[in-house]
Amino acid sequence: MKAAELIDMVRKTAKRKKIKIYLTGGYLRDSLLGRGKIRDLDFVVYGDTKKTAKTFASAIKGNLIELSEAFHIFRVTGKDGIICDFSRGRGKRIQDDLRKRDFTVNALAREINSETIIDTSGGIKDLSASLIRGTAGVNTFKADPLRLLRAVRFAAVLDFKITPETLKNIKAMSDLITKPAKERVRDELFKIFETKKAAGYIRLLDKLDLLEKIFPAIKNMKGVSQPGFHHLDVFAHSLETLKRLEEIQENFDLNLPEEAKALIRSRMNQKLGQFDRGTFLKLVALLHDSGKPKTKSKDKKGTHFYNHELLGAENFKKIGKQFKLSNEEINLGVTVIKCHLRTGYLSGLKKISKRAVYKFFRDAGDTAVELLLLSWADRLSARGVKVDKKTLLHHKKIIERLFTGYYELSTVKQVLPLLNGHDIMKHLKLPPSPVIGKLLEKVKEARATGKVNTKKEALEYLK
Repeated sequence: MKAAELIDMVRKTAKRKKIKIYLTGGYLRDSLLGRGKIRDLDFVVYGDTKKTAKTFASAIKGNLIELSEAFHIFRVTGKDGIICDFSRGRGKRIQDDLRKRDFTVNALAREINSETIIDTSGGIKDLSASLIRGTAGVNTFKADPLRLLRAVRFAAVLDFKITPETLKNIKAMSDLITKPAKERVRDELFKIFETKKAAGYIRLLDKLDLLEKIFPAIKNMKGVSQPGFHHLDVFAHSLETLKRLEEIQENFDLNLPEEAKALIRSRMNQKLGQFDRGTFLKLVALLHDSGKPKTKSKDKKGTHFYNHELLGAENFKKIGKQFKLSNEEINLGVTVIKCHLRTGYLSGLKKISKRAVYKFFRDAGDTAVELLLLSWADRLSARGVKVDKKTLLHHKKIIERLFTGYYELSTVKQVLPLLNGHDIMKHLKLPPSPVIGKLLEKVKEARATGKVNTKKEALEYLK
């Protein structure tokens, strides 16, 4: 069902109930900007909000959800992902409601039976100038501190600039960002990561004193030099890695068959919770080196960060729990960070064995694509004195080889295992124990590296 049809049905509901309903929010703003398909509509009701939403839900055969009993906010979900929110008007008139909105470009309304735009704060002018401006100075953010983050999110999504006064007010009120629920902060961040040039806006969050208040680990990353392979401190390097990752996702200039590239893009577009894997990987890129500050050491051979990937993985796990990420999301981030140095180790070998490649994919598990993309972005963002063109080219070839291996593994027909646990216990006269699983893994590795090809050979190998 198209937006115009939905609006027409709301119009009929308003007429039947003899109440006033106004179209507001993102749909109105984005339609004025001529932006693509819009699936979410917001309505302000001056009347019985629940009955209005219930009548509308019945008309479109949708589902009614109560979002807030206290503020009389109801959501109707329909087919094709359509969402319509109905909220009770704040104040006696729609103008009173609009004055309490966050930014001028969102403080617009249209009575459902009229084409006239109601604009109380210069929102249409700011739309034309591509500006994000708070409606009430610092009080904009005192009313709801999440707006500190939403301002940057709207700038990122709409490709707008935030006015100097609003930037000043955000920085002045930055301490308030710890007040909103972590889940709300998480969703706003991911909406920023969802854009193609998120790195610049994450940098803006830092300039506004918001980033390290959201992620305290960021503070420790600043000023931590890492001579040798790197030319930037840990935090600046992390931002550069994020930027490079976005460039890779956009251009994907690796020397791979088009079918392999299509498979990798498909993987990145897969949903991981509310957002896709490519978006989630940007958060991992930002935090992948968070373990470096506490692991920095020096000796005669130089500066080291031994086991920083393990500490970084632990940090990500803690952050993931704080922000209520799913177990799948946390496990993906932990595995990628824990293994993000692996391609560098392979790059340092004179010859890469089948066994080494097998172990890489075994340990990467379901995160191989994310791991390889982060590894390449990580390498591109490190341009210290120890990095030359030859080293970079060699690392790229390793990444390409592993991506090719991933494509081959993903498209090959699954073969039955040579042995099962019962076979091992029977032929080797072993009791049930964790050892059986380890032996099965040994057979898988031996088969992958060409050491065994039959059941008989596998049993002899295990003996």
